[in-house]
Amino acid sequence: MVHEELRSLVGTDVRIAIEEAPRIQGKPELPSSKYFTLRYVLAAALAKGTSMVYYPAQSDDSEALFRGCRALGAQLDWVDAEETILRVQGVGYPQAADAVTLNVGNAGAVLRLLLGLGAYLPEITFITDHPQSLGKRPNRELLEALSTLGATYQAEGAEGCLPITLRRSALHGGKVRISGARSSQYISALLFLAPLLPEGLEIEIIDGLKSQPFVRSTLQVLHEASIQFEHSADLSHLSVPGKQQYQAREYILPGDYPSAAALISACISATDPASELVLNRLKPGDEIGDALLAAYQAMGAQLDIASEQVTVRGGTTLQGVRVDGDRIIDCIPVLVAAACFAQGESVFYNIETLHYKESDRIDDLCAELRRVGCDVTPQRDAIIVRGSPQGIEGGVTVDGHNDHRLLMALAIVGMRCHQGLALTGCEHISKSYPQFFAQLKELGVPVRLA
Repeated sequence: MVHEELRSLVGTDVRIAIEEAPRIQGKPELPSSKYFTLRYVLAAALAKGTSMVYYPAQSDDSEALFRGCRALGAQLDWVDAEETILRVQGVGYPQAADAVTLNVGNAGAVLRLLLGLGAYLPEITFITDHPQSLGKRPNRELLEALSTLGATYQAEGAEGCLPITLRRSALHGGKVRISGARSSQYISALLFLAPLLPEGLEIEIIDGLKSQPFVRSTLQVLHEASIQFEHSADLSHLSVPGKQQYQAREYILPGDYPSAAALISACISATDPASELVLNRLKPGDEIGDALLAAYQAMGAQLDIASEQVTVRGGTTLQGVRVDGDRIIDCIPVLVAAACFAQGESVFYNIETLHYKESDRIDDLCAELRRVGCDVTPQRDAIIVRGSPQGIEGGVTVDGHNDHRLLMALAIVGMRCHQGLALTGCEHISKSYPQFFAQLKELGVPVRLA
C-alpha cells in the first residue's frame, strides 16, 4: 500500500522518510523530456491541422501546458488508454472569443511561453495557486518587450509578478530589445510568437543570454515545425520573418536529462560497487545531455555511453570538480548533492539564475544541506561544496521549499545519511517527476511515508 501511495502523492505537506542506501540497482523508465514536451505540444497547438505527439511527459507542468493550449483554441485528446499518444488539433494562431483566465499552477516555463502567445488574444489573465513560489517569480523584461510590440498589461508589483492580465491592443512585430540575463524563457516566448506577427520579429538580446541550450531547443522545434529564422552564432540577434504558419507533424519525445541526472547522482553516490542503473531514451548529441555527462565524468563517475543508453555504476570515490553550470542549470541541485560525498572541493559557478526558480535554489538548497550536515557555501553566482566521502549523520527533517529539484537533491543526500532524513512537501515532486520516490523504492532505496 505504501508503495502505491508513493506513486501518486496527493495532499499537502506530504512527508517521506529516506534511510541510508548503500546499493541501488535497476533499469528505471525515465520520464520524457519536459523541455521538448512543452515545445512540441505548443508547436502542435499552433499548427493548422492534426499533429501526433508520442510519449509526452506527464506531470503538473504538462497539465498546465495542456490547459494553456486549450485556452489558445487547440483541441487535445489521448489516442490510447495508456496516455502515451496525444492528438493535437491545432488552430493556426491563438484565438478565443471571450476573455480567458488561465491557472498555470507552478509552471514557470509554461507561464513565460504562454505570455508571449497570450498577447495575441483579446484578453487573458494568468493566475497561480502557488503564490509563494511562481507567484513571486519576475516577468518584467518579457512584459516590457511585449509592451513595445503593442500589448498592454497589468501585473503585480514592479517585477511583473502574477496575476498578469494581457490585452492584445495594437499588437505588431518589428524590433525588440530584451535582457537575457535573468531567463532564457523570455526569448523562447518571443520566438514562438514571432512567426505569427505580420511583420515578424527582430530580437536583440542585451546583457548576455543565460541557459542558451533552452533557446537552441526552441529553435530546433521551430525548425521541425517548418518555421524559418536566422540567428547570430552567439544568439544575441535573432530574426524571424512574419506571416509564417506552423506545420502539423508527428513528434517523438526523448528521455529527460534532468530526471536522469537525479538517478545518476543517486547511483554514483551509492557506496556498494554492485550499484548499477541502466538508463534508456537519452538522446545523443543533446547539448544539455553532453554537458551533464561530461560533468559526471569529471567527477570520476563510471559511465558507459552507447547511443541512447547510459549505464551508471556506483561504489567509487568521487573527486571534487569545477563546473560551469549555465548549460545544465536544472541539473545543478542533484550535482551538488553528489558532490557532498566527493573527495575535496567542488565549485558550481555561473548559476545566478537559480535564485529565480521555484525556490532560491542556491540559498534554500544550501540552508537545507547545512541542516543535514553537509559543508556547503552559497554565493551570488556559485555553490562551493566540501565533500564528506564517509557520509554524514543526518537524522533531521528538511524542507523541499515547494521545489521538485530540491526534493530530488535532498533525497539523494538522504541515501548517504547514517540516520536517514525526513523530507516535507514531497507532493511537489509531481511538477516534473511524479514517480521519483516510487522509483527510488523500486531501485532498492528504503523510502516510506513518514
